[in-house]
Amino acid sequence: MAVKLEVNEEIDQKLKNAILDAIGEGVSIIDEDMKIVWVNPIIEQWAGKLEDIKGKNCYKVYQKRDTPCENCPSVKTFKSGKIEKARQYAYDTEGNIKYFEFTSAPLEDELGRTIGVVELAVDLTKEIKLEHKLKETKDRLQAVFDGISDGISVIDKDYQILRVNQGLLKLFNKRDFSDLLGKRCFSEYHKNEGFCDNCPAKKTFEIGKPFHVTKICAGADKSRVVLDISTFPIKDEDGRVIQVIEYMKNITGIVKLEDQLLYQERLAGIGELAAGIAHEIRNPLGSITASSQFVLSKYRLPDPVKKHLKIILRNSENANRIIKDLLDFAKPREISFKMGNIKGVIDGACNLVKVRCVRQRVRLVRKWSRRLPSILLDEKRLEEAFFNFILNALDAMPAGGRLMINAHPDFEANEAVVSFLDTGEGISPENLNKMFTPFFSTKEDGVGLGLCLAHQVISSHKGRINIESKLGSGTDVVVRLPFLERERGGGVKNKDF
Repeated sequence: MAVKLEVNEEIDQKLKNAILDAIGEGVSIIDEDMKIVWVNPIIEQWAGKLEDIKGKNCYKVYQKRDTPCENCPSVKTFKSGKIEKARQYAYDTEGNIKYFEFTSAPLEDELGRTIGVVELAVDLTKEIKLEHKLKETKDRLQAVFDGISDGISVIDKDYQILRVNQGLLKLFNKRDFSDLLGKRCFSEYHKNEGFCDNCPAKKTFEIGKPFHVTKICAGADKSRVVLDISTFPIKDEDGRVIQVIEYMKNITGIVKLEDQLLYQERLAGIGELAAGIAHEIRNPLGSITASSQFVLSKYRLPDPVKKHLKIILRNSENANRIIKDLLDFAKPREISFKMGNIKGVIDGACNLVKVRCVRQRVRLVRKWSRRLPSILLDEKRLEEAFFNFILNALDAMPAGGRLMINAHPDFEANEAVVSFLDTGEGISPENLNKMFTPFFSTKEDGVGLGLCLAHQVISSHKGRINIESKLGSGTDVVVRLPFLERERGGGVKNKDF
């Protein structure tokens, strides 16, 4: 005959209450039918009085369910006969959610059969809610951490990377956190085998204070990247620096803008000087030219005298052309924009050098896309700029070669791209950054204003110029000019002469 689980009222109530009060947690007794047999006052505080809940299923009282809870420790104890634990939620009489760790121990009859369980309920509501708040705070901080576009990383005393944000992954062109975590900062950030010179993290570990440096390094595409780096200490209870937060900001664009402003200021100063010199020289030069022409036309002169007067006139014209360039540089002519096609500009510039290309044995190839859109341009000024690029390419190929002029649209950037690629002597790395500097020239008879003026023209069209060159391998001058509309055609045309 089955033994029914009952609580003996004859047990010393004072001893029982003393034991349960000492435990300080909720205790309930559950029978085989998962019905409540008895609960202590702590359970009554949130689940209801014993007389109201006795005989009811625990899962209905505690969790407002119609079936036993998933992962229920009491169900497991009835099956295993062992102590079982599980974390479960429950509702108080007002419907507020609470969190408990339930521990179920078997109650056995004389034959060792489990006829009930004693369930201890440890209230974890405060701890769980605190965990939730901490998780929410952590998630918010993580969102802020990853939302910062600049790079942030945490580095330990062995200079291993412990943590990074999305901004730092993007800064160093990394796909995943695993590409950086656990690795040395100096090898991953700056491609060094040891500590970087004037390492800010090392300095912060030494002095225990924030430190700041500006570093120049190579980007993923080997371009020059300027980083503004600040480090901040993380200290333990004893005030020792155990980790360093490193904040990196890419200021390459700002530095370029500052360089451009300085360049413009320098150009303005040089322009004022050039204008003054040009005006002072132009007047006497005009007298020299006029006098030479008058003498040649008025008098009968011996041939040697005529020859020298013609040399004077020819050099006067050259000097006058240089003065014109100086004045254009000092006070650029007004740009007159209208819708036009780059193809006509390229053709116009190429027509000016046809004879020289044949004489110099340079094969000039023009290639453009039929989809090349119309843009706002000053055809004459842009032709002068392209003519300068072509002349420089021809000067670099005195023994002949090949000049490819390629024009195509970049619809993603909304730009028309024109490339002047030659097979000439190339430009040395030290001279590459000086190509648009006024009065800089590598030619014996060069004035150094041609490319500077071309740069002014391209800039006035809101365009950009990029020069790539290698000694002995030629030079590629790439001009990018913005366009307003996408005019799509099709195919590619070649023109070779």
